[in-house]
Amino acid sequence: MTNFALLETILYTPTQGFYLLDLHIRRLLRSAAEFHRRNPSLFTTIPSPDAIREFLQENVPNDDTFKRVRLLLDEKLHVEYTVLDPSAARAPDTLVDVIAQEPTLKVVLDSQPLACSTTDPFLRNKTTQRDAYNEARQRAGCGTEKGPFDVILWNKDRQVTESSIANIAIQSLGENGQHVWRTPSVECGLLPGVFREALLASGEVVEDIITVDELMQAQKDGQPIVCFNSVRKLYRVQVMDASE
Repeated sequence: MTNFALLETILYTPTQGFYLLDLHIRRLLRSAAEFHRRNPSLFTTIPSPDAIREFLQENVPNDDTFKRVRLLLDEKLHVEYTVLDPSAARAPDTLVDVIAQEPTLKVVLDSQPLACSTTDPFLRNKTTQRDAYNEARQRAGCGTEKGPFDVILWNKDRQVTESSIANIAIQSLGENGQHVWRTPSVECGLLPGVFREALLASGEVVEDIITVDELMQAQKDGQPIVCFNSVRKLYRVQVMDASE
């Protein structure tokens, strides 16, 4: 019996259905296989992709509402969902579109590095065991009246990893003089999000090392900084130091 569940948070829209579902299923099954290799008593029964699709179709209403769907796997599949405001689900899904936004959401750099290893499976897989993220949010005051929207995590080598709910990218000037969007490499210790996977596959972003100093200099210089996940899609952020 597991004391945690694997988790996929999926956007459902009336026109697209389950957004990026194939990528979500692939990641869920990959995570189940990894934890089973580490501990053969975990995830002894792993559903097939078709079984997962059928489970979602049977348990999430196919109607005209936008939904945030939480698909969980422990000994079996579970699902829960909340209805979203349609405007919240129509965020930009390309970097060309998001660049026109103003960075109205404020995020804060965590006041200390991640305590866990960059190879920790609970960083690299999405689960209900979120201690590292919850502790960072608490330090930053996320969820309080005057607190920031989110917190940016970084490792002991002062490499930026992700936010507590999203991946991150900055726009930089490449060697050829063209602008390039860079997102932290998985080796830095982060969750490889499915929206991130889609952006990498399309060539819109590239993996790289982004240091804390680079991130803060990008903010100072007015370079675009975006966060993204498969529910909120892309949104610009303004990064503040923990001391601000």
